[in-house]
Amino acid sequence: MSIKVNFRFSSIAVKLFFWFWLVAIISVFSSHIIIKQLGNTQLSLPVHPHDIRQLNFIEHYTATNPVNTVKYFFQQLRHFKLLRNKNIWLKNLDNSKIYSYKKRMSGQLKNYLRDHNLVVAATIQFSHFRLSGPSVVHINKQPYKLYISTKLKHQRPPWLVQRIPLWLRITITVVISFLLLWLLAKSLSRPLLKIQQAANELGNGKLNTRVQHLEQRQDELGQLAKSFNQMAEKLENSVVSQQRLLGDVSHELRSPMTRLQLAIALANKSVHAPDDLEKYLLRCETEVSRLDKMLGDVITLSRLENTLPIHASLPINISRLMTDLIADAQFIADEKSITIVFELAKEHNFLCNEQLLASAIGNILTNAVKYSPNNTEINVKVRSLPDSLSISISDCGEGVPENALASLFKPFYRVQNDRARTTGGTGLGLAIAKQAVLAHHGNISAQNNKKGGLTIVI
Repeated sequence: MSIKVNFRFSSIAVKLFFWFWLVAIISVFSSHIIIKQLGNTQLSLPVHPHDIRQLNFIEHYTATNPVNTVKYFFQQLRHFKLLRNKNIWLKNLDNSKIYSYKKRMSGQLKNYLRDHNLVVAATIQFSHFRLSGPSVVHINKQPYKLYISTKLKHQRPPWLVQRIPLWLRITITVVISFLLLWLLAKSLSRPLLKIQQAANELGNGKLNTRVQHLEQRQDELGQLAKSFNQMAEKLENSVVSQQRLLGDVSHELRSPMTRLQLAIALANKSVHAPDDLEKYLLRCETEVSRLDKMLGDVITLSRLENTLPIHASLPINISRLMTDLIADAQFIADEKSITIVFELAKEHNFLCNEQLLASAIGNILTNAVKYSPNNTEINVKVRSLPDSLSISISDCGEGVPENALASLFKPFYRVQNDRARTTGGTGLGLAIAKQAVLAHHGNISAQNNKKGGLTIVI
């Protein structure tokens, strides 16, 4: 139970809520104190002429119509419409006692009159009132200082708020801030909880887990969700790729292993027949060589798929690289009387991993020679684009079916025609070439030529 409580109070939602709420409460009370302080300030102004005229009128009226009590004095004032929005104050000069025409008097003005003894007529500006005076009147031969106050209409608070007690105002503020800030804290923490749940599911092996409905957000949480989904997608692709590669390798190893076992069995039976024994041993050697090449290609492909992007890049001259690769391919092509035609628009220096790129282009050139008929041409063209380099290699073979073009670069994929297992290939050459090109932030594609043959474009 204590662990559960500790977890709740350590969660980011609770922390955000309490911090926001604390800041909101401090801000409310600080504002209240500041407003109170500003409300207690007063400003001395030139005497207000209208207020002084009213005070002089009341003083003259009292002098011509003597009164014996303060109560009777205020009763006489009721006949004057000029006091409709005003209040009259009396201050006893002997005991500083304050009297007000209206029963509901301002404590701020009462305190000011009690603490200050104005001698010269003046107007004092408060936050909500204007006070003018004094003038002197005599009630039962006792002198009183007379003041008039006017409530400033443009600064009057709403009537309902004015009637609400202070404790209720504070309670309402705290409750509203509690609800709003709790919603804010939940809205910030809910996406993090979703990402946490998705991470737990991903860690438990559910590789297709994605964070839903958060990528549309334009804030940092939306960016975090996008990054998480991208990471999950790359992880899923990597694991699926490894599983597929493992399955393909297992499948591909069966045929040469079966042939090898068969050749060994036949060799054992041909111990007394030297010619047959030599033939079967050569067959074993061939199958072992194929296995060695296949395993080497698998290792190369696995490294390429798991080490993107490459870092060991150096500037090279593309003309020199292509010339060397074409010379190597031409050596094999001469056996079939195939001519490789090289076309380069202009010299170009290219930042790349030379060994990796040479392996990719070399594989494609070898395939082109392998699947081209005798006495034909292979065209190699290099074009410099504004921000990239284009290399195309075209052969004169039979091409491949249109529905197979997209699968040519998959590991162990072979088209069931001239490009079959009889060529001796492992089905990994184009897959390795694709990974090498991707490592250089490029792309590779295949298309059939109109006059026959296949073109690979890097």
